[in-house]
Amino acid sequence: MSIFGSMSVGISGLQAQSTALSNISDNIANAQTTGFKRIDTSFESLVISASSTQYQAGGVQARPDYVNSVSGTVSSSDTPTNLAIRGNGFFSVSKLTTVNGQTVASGERYYTRDGSFALDSTRTLVNNSGYALNGFAYDSTTGLFATSASPVQVTSDIDSPVPTKEIDVKANLPTNPSGSITPTQVQVYDSAGTAHNVNLTWRQGATAGTWQLGVTADGAQGTASSMPVQGLLSTGFPAASSESSLTPNTLDRAGVKDVTFSTAATSPAFGFNIGDVYSVIINGTTYNQTITKTNAAQFNSMKDIAQALADQINGSDTSSGATASVSSTGALRLTARTPGTDFTAVGTVSNGAITSHTVGTATTIAAGNVSTGVKGSVSQTVVGDSINIDDKYTATVSGTDNAGNPIGPVTVSVTVTPQNINSLVNLSGVMSKLASLVNTDTSTTPSLKGNIAASATNGTLTLTSTNPGPVSVSMTAVDSPDLLNSANTSIYTGNVTGKKETEKLTITGQPGDVGTKYSFDISPPLAQTATVTASTTSGTVPDPTLPTDYTFDFTNGNSSVTATTATSVGQVYTLTLGATTYNLQIKADNIAQYPDLQSAVAGLASQVNNDTSSPFVLNTGASTATSLVLSTRDLGATLATKQVTPPGKAIHVSYTTDGTEASLSDISGKIAALINTQASQQGLGVQALSSGGTITLTGNTNSDSFFTTLPPVIAGQTPGHINLTFGGVLSDGTTAAAGTLSHMDSTSVGTGNATVTADQSNGAAATVGFDIDFGFGLQHFTLNLGNFGQPSGLTQFDGTSINVTSKVQDGSPAGTFKDVQINADGTVLANYDNGRQRTIAKVPIVLFNNPDALSRSTGNVFTETVDSGKARFNDTGVNGAGDIASSSLEGSNVDIASEFTQLIVAQRSYTANTKVITTADDLLQDTINLKR
Repeated sequence: MSIFGSMSVGISGLQAQSTALSNISDNIANAQTTGFKRIDTSFESLVISASSTQYQAGGVQARPDYVNSVSGTVSSSDTPTNLAIRGNGFFSVSKLTTVNGQTVASGERYYTRDGSFALDSTRTLVNNSGYALNGFAYDSTTGLFATSASPVQVTSDIDSPVPTKEIDVKANLPTNPSGSITPTQVQVYDSAGTAHNVNLTWRQGATAGTWQLGVTADGAQGTASSMPVQGLLSTGFPAASSESSLTPNTLDRAGVKDVTFSTAATSPAFGFNIGDVYSVIINGTTYNQTITKTNAAQFNSMKDIAQALADQINGSDTSSGATASVSSTGALRLTARTPGTDFTAVGTVSNGAITSHTVGTATTIAAGNVSTGVKGSVSQTVVGDSINIDDKYTATVSGTDNAGNPIGPVTVSVTVTPQNINSLVNLSGVMSKLASLVNTDTSTTPSLKGNIAASATNGTLTLTSTNPGPVSVSMTAVDSPDLLNSANTSIYTGNVTGKKETEKLTITGQPGDVGTKYSFDISPPLAQTATVTASTTSGTVPDPTLPTDYTFDFTNGNSSVTATTATSVGQVYTLTLGATTYNLQIKADNIAQYPDLQSAVAGLASQVNNDTSSPFVLNTGASTATSLVLSTRDLGATLATKQVTPPGKAIHVSYTTDGTEASLSDISGKIAALINTQASQQGLGVQALSSGGTITLTGNTNSDSFFTTLPPVIAGQTPGHINLTFGGVLSDGTTAAAGTLSHMDSTSVGTGNATVTADQSNGAAATVGFDIDFGFGLQHFTLNLGNFGQPSGLTQFDGTSINVTSKVQDGSPAGTFKDVQINADGTVLANYDNGRQRTIAKVPIVLFNNPDALSRSTGNVFTETVDSGKARFNDTGVNGAGDIASSSLEGSNVDIASEFTQLIVAQRSYTANTKVITTADDLLQDTINLKR
């Protein structure tokens, strides 16, 4: 019996290890299954009989040991609806079936840790095994969740629009605004979901710490009573405009430069030598005049040299940038070819070489003697061949006539001049000229002529008496001085680049007023423009030795005036001197400086006097209160005395505000556009450019046309508004903190419907209520501006512009379903593309007293058993329930390494049990063999 018992025990061992191998293989197979719980194997012995004297083994049996309460590793997922439970509990799920074409949940409840949920075709949250997630459905009407769980399904494709009721604004208004305050625009929604803009406009009040709040809405309909604020109140804020000159009109003036060639020569010297080079370089181009024997006869003075250079400059070459003439003082006068375009000019002189001459001792050729009848002969030599202008050669000759009477001494001389140097050529020519003078001299009685014969060979002069008797000669040579001539360049009249006249128009006021009228008359000089008459009072023209004086008398044209005649804005006093025009325009910003004709004339005189490069100077001794006497700097110069009155056309531009202007820059921009349009149409050469609250007017050209501007302003009316006060006394008698709201009132809303909070004590809510009709009847809004006396909403602290930190409203347009979101507390939300969320359900966490006793079903789900206890539905994190992690999945709790170890143990145990059976078999075989 014991051998058969051993075999039976071995068989039970094989069966138990086979069960363990089955459990291990199932664990390994589901190592990657989401939420899978492994099955361990427990072994227990079977005993048939046991006592102190006897033991009969029955074998072993294996049973499953469920590990449902052990969590797997939680990892993140890319799918937002994937869920995992961190801690205890299970998801409640249902099996979906189709009944009559409709998908419904079966009655049996299942539980799982597999949170691989996603929306299926019916927009139900279903996991990979096909089980639907159960949750408590939300009733948007009652605001309550259902008491029984059902599959979570999103049934609403469209989220209905929500009309705006509340607007919360947090902003700081500046204490020192740099201009108008930018309106605050809040997008709101009507009951049809259409978006509209509610515009909050902010304007400083008449006193410090006060503001005016305007409320308008785009798309509002209906009568005036359907608007928050409406209508115009009393006279609005003060408004003004002013005009000032930035750059007076200036004409191009051609610069004039004098190149003066100077010499050290004194009379009767000519001042230049052969070989001198006189040059002027204009804008890099060089013009030369070299003094040669051939051309020297053309020049009698430095003025002739200047004229020769002027002829070259004025020739066919027009690229020099200047024209040339010779002034009355003999200077080379260079004038810019293009007025306003300057040029460079440099004069230079290269002095020619000077040759020295020496006179040798007279040589007696024959000693004449009357008594012996010998005719005398003598010679003298000058060394040095070249000659130069201003060289002087002298010979003093003595002799006797045929009667033995003495002749002389007689002196003859030759001076080299520009006119004779070309015929003399050299020293030989000079000696020949001296010989000729001796042979023709009759200045004495008896004379040299006929009594002494002179001849020249190169530098030697030979004298021979025609009568018996002596002859003598004494010579001197005085060389031309080394003059070291020079050139000097000076500015005679300064170059002036013309400027277009520019004026600045500045406007002030408070944007938002209605009916403020800014007017601008832009015109040429008024009819009373001063006229000027001129006359020559001294000097004989063209007398090169005297300056010419001109007297300019000023009048106001239409009336007989005195020195105290008042000026008026728009008058222009003009004085033209050659190519230079001086203008004094009476404007609003300078009329206090020039209140009468006398001061205006003095202003013109100051301009002339300060122009140090003008060819005219003010004769202060001869000038009077209403006449100026000017003298020409250049002796003998003339002046055209015609005075030109600047021409022009007038335009009138006006702009009236309608209250929609956001800033002074907006207003000035519209005015500038009107000026440009009218100026173009009427031919006024003016362009307008707007920047901020300033308009800059610029003339089109540098010319003698300029303009004046008269800018009157008429103030408008203030639109309806809500009054705000900061830092004042609250209704409870306390003083609000600096910069916080202390008072609001709706006394200035006009015909509008806006109202303000009645309770304005410290800490009370500061709200503005108003109605707007967007076509669906009046829609009420509440504008929340924080709390009185506290910096919780609208404030007024330091700054230059408004700082809006928050603007929130509670309305929304219609929305289309976008996706599902599941929060950690289990709340399931449907997200719509309008930014809103709708609560769909709440996912519970199901707990069991003994989760390891749950019954398993296909699809990694469990069912309730008697041993597990009843299912308990809990909120997340309550009564020991875990938390929900979205975008996460819980992995299997199978440990592969542990399973492999148990696999080896089971295999060895199985093998060992087979050994028991084979051993029992051998024993039985031996027993059978006993009868043999």
